[in-house]
Amino acid sequence: MDHGKVRTLVIYALFIGMIFVLALTPIGYITTPTIEITLIHIPVILGSFFLGIRGGMILGFFFGLSSLMKALMTPTPLSMILLGADTGFGLYNLVLILAVIFLPRILVGVVSALLYRVLTPKNNIVGMAVASAAGSLTNTVLFLGILYLLAAPLLATAFGTDVAGVATILFAATGLFNGGLEAVAAVLICTAAGKALQSYMKRRMA
Repeated sequence: MDHGKVRTLVIYALFIGMIFVLALTPIGYITTPTIEITLIHIPVILGSFFLGIRGGMILGFFFGLSSLMKALMTPTPLSMILLGADTGFGLYNLVLILAVIFLPRILVGVVSALLYRVLTPKNNIVGMAVASAAGSLTNTVLFLGILYLLAAPLLATAFGTDVAGVATILFAATGLFNGGLEAVAAVLICTAAGKALQSYMKRRMA
């Protein structure tokens, strides 16, 4: 195995390890009495800068897998809906898992890598910042949007509200506030860490 392949495998191992450390420990969440900000999308976005679209997809898959593991280990009203805890697991729950848990996470890596590739030749910092914001918002918009489309009535029952109330909770509260903070965190962390890793890798290859 040549040096380039070894280096690629090491990068994969680094970012996949970061995903699971963040997802399965409190490190991956900034929690206050009113909000919970996740940082788990950050290794996917950052890794996609160095591994490209295919690598971003792979990292996004592991992001989804870590989310599924957390749902299995830490029951919440949402995870109980996704896993069919009250109704029994069926095809509907499989669709929910694939569409809500995996699809948005995989597309985080795709969108981040694609935008970074398009914008980087013009301005590396701008490319990282735009790709980071877009990747984070991809996760927020698709996760909440697909969840609402496929499970709004069940969420209404779980939250003790109606479908309109679910929309308010998901989009006005969680989407705008949490999603905005997560996007800002992604831009700041991924841009700074991305530049630092680039400099380190250039020195190693020199």
